[in-house]
Amino acid sequence: KPSGCTGTKPAMIWACLLLASFTDQAAAYSSLIRPKPRNAIDSELPVLHGSQAPYRWKRPNNSDIPCACRNGSSVCDVAQTCLWMSVGCTIGCTQCDGGDQGGANPNEIDRCGSGMESTINDPRYRTLNRHVPAGSPEDWTRFNPWRAPGTAPVFDPCGRAGGAAHPAAGHGEFTDTTYAKFGDLGSKVLPRYPTGTVWEAGSVVEALQSIRENHGGGYQYRLCPLHRKLTEGCFQETPIPFARNSEVMMSNGTMLRLQSVFVSEGTMPAGSTWQMLGIPDTNHVGPPGVGPPAAFAFPPPCYDPKLPGKLDEGRCSGQWMNNITIHDYLEVPQNLEPGEYVLGFRWDCETSAQVWQSCADITIAAPKAPRNRREDDNA
Repeated sequence: KPSGCTGTKPAMIWACLLLASFTDQAAAYSSLIRPKPRNAIDSELPVLHGSQAPYRWKRPNNSDIPCACRNGSSVCDVAQTCLWMSVGCTIGCTQCDGGDQGGANPNEIDRCGSGMESTINDPRYRTLNRHVPAGSPEDWTRFNPWRAPGTAPVFDPCGRAGGAAHPAAGHGEFTDTTYAKFGDLGSKVLPRYPTGTVWEAGSVVEALQSIRENHGGGYQYRLCPLHRKLTEGCFQETPIPFARNSEVMMSNGTMLRLQSVFVSEGTMPAGSTWQMLGIPDTNHVGPPGVGPPAAFAFPPPCYDPKLPGKLDEGRCSGQWMNNITIHDYLEVPQNLEPGEYVLGFRWDCETSAQVWQSCADITIAAPKAPRNRREDDNA
């Protein structure tokens, strides 16, 4: 067994902390906070309940639990949501390699030799290296998921525990529980986890998410009917449009309306809209010879009085973050049949060959009455 395996208390699980030693090749991490996802079901266990964890990540000034996040005045009870992902995934490939082709963050290689060229080349839509010509040798992120959103493969549409079949470089880890163990596929092992979330077809709704470790890129929300097999193809059939600009609860607790950057060209499904992550990375990792430049990857959306230090966060920027929450506003498709659905969240990274995913159970209800779009926008 890997080091760190421990016994459990009565009625609890065997916990095995599959920890790779910390290096600058840390993976990116994100959590869907609301609706609460299936990936957070282990928050029902005492060892992970109430924003607890059996170990902590250490950084220069303090330490915190792996999936630390902020949920307004409520406890951010996401347990291990941020540890469900796919590692070793680049555009044009048919499958992820799980880190078998080397470290996935940073990634500067076409990991399967597909030869696919990036579709996101406009500097306005890139979250790193905006000053270098697209496709040039200096454009080292060109093979990574965000450079052609939705085209990189994934292990599972609800994520894979730990990101691969075995721990990869950086924080390739997961605490085994009665619900899942390292390497498990989310759609196969995570049970339905009703949250009481009801969205009316045609309405504007709010979803909350948090980026724990920032590696740029962008994201999309999708739906798949509960009665269908949960596959990437099913989720791609129903991407959810963004209704308006997102908001950010900054690390000082102040709400900020973003000037969201939406991208709908060069995406998969074709013409579907993704949102660029509007929080700039700082002190990001880079391939050998490039180094991690200590600078904002792009101008922050608020006044940040100073550049956050390594493994730190500012008011609306940073590398490691636990107090910045993104509020997204989605327009539920009008033509959806009422019933039970699974909401999928997918974040395609730019600096790394990684994709983060979460799945949440929701109910779609028929609209009660014609809705005034302006009222939704002002809600």
